[in-house]
Amino acid sequence: MFASVRTADESTVRVLDGAVLAWVVLWFVVAGLLSWTVWGLADLGDSVTQSGGALETAGRALADLGGVPVIGERPAELGRETVETGQDLVGRGQEVKGEMRRLSVLLGLAVAFMPTTPVVGLFLPLRAARRREKVRLARSLRDHAGPGLDRYLAERATRNLPYDVVARVEPDPWDALEEGRTRGLADAELARLGLRRPSGT
Repeated sequence: MFASVRTADESTVRVLDGAVLAWVVLWFVVAGLLSWTVWGLADLGDSVTQSGGALETAGRALADLGGVPVIGERPAELGRETVETGQDLVGRGQEVKGEMRRLSVLLGLAVAFMPTTPVVGLFLPLRAARRREKVRLARSLRDHAGPGLDRYLAERATRNLPYDVVARVEPDPWDALEEGRTRGLADAELARLGLRRPSGT
């Protein structure tokens, strides 16, 4: 599809511009939504942290029961184990939150750039080459207009334009080239590129 950027008419190139832009915007929107969703899931880490804090508090309460002579040491041991488990959960909750946020950024970048980089990487060089070509031809029209440039443009028209378009301008284009009737074909090629002759040429 992109190979035709060099030979397509200006309206087709504008359609391709729009399609590439829509493709890039689509994937950036999808990436943003995905990243935002995963970023929100990172709040689960806060829930784990809060649960760990609650366990820690309960464990301390149990550990305090160990000081009561009638109850004995078993609740105190259980309390210390619960405190350790709660502390582990608090730390793990913050780790999960950080990991989920890093994952949200990485997923967003991957979804944004993996589908768009090949398309943009193929399209932009061809689009830039077409732009440079148009600038050079516009300069040539301004500085070197004449039969030689017209013949060059007419020959390009026979290569780049569909035959039915060429035939509408010159029923026998090769005969027209041999006889030097190049103005109509040259103008058709300029129209394909979206260029006009400077006034008076």
